[in-house]
Amino acid sequence: MERRRSQPSRSRSLRLDIRDRWRRLLYWAERHAGLGGWVGAIGAIIAIFVTWSLARSEYLRTLQVEHARINAEISLIREAAAEFDPLVQQYIRLYEARDSRATGYYGIEVLNDPRVGRMTDLGSMPITQWPSIESYDAFKRYLLVSTQLLQTSADANQIVSTERRIADYEGKLQTLNMALRDATR
Repeated sequence: MERRRSQPSRSRSLRLDIRDRWRRLLYWAERHAGLGGWVGAIGAIIAIFVTWSLARSEYLRTLQVEHARINAEISLIREAAAEFDPLVQQYIRLYEARDSRATGYYGIEVLNDPRVGRMTDLGSMPITQWPSIESYDAFKRYLLVSTQLLQTSADANQIVSTERRIADYEGKLQTLNMALRDATR
């Protein structure tokens, strides 16, 4: 049998080729004295941009979490007002029908209603915890006017006062909802 002479393997020649190119690159870099400074400067600039990108992405993530929290608060306020408003609407219907149940409507039953308590709790929140100053103001106005209306009795002596308070109440919930919509992020 005849033995063939082994030829250098393809992977070995590739390694030699890579080594040769690496030596040429190093030789070229040694001949250009200022190259190290430029490479360092470019690396520093890239590092600055990478650091800025990381800080920016963290800021945006934090901002997104804050916006989600504010939107959850807005949803809670909107829901509480929507649940409370039927109490006011029921009183207006009773008053306009001259129903005797309108007298003393704001009694123990309404005062103990959890919807009233929820609105009172939201009304006692400091302004700094509200999504916006406008939403705080609109909520306070809505709560004040609604509560005053509920406290008005349907007594004959209070007819003018009740009519005025109903007129004051009109549109306050819509104003609150618009302020909450504007505060949404």
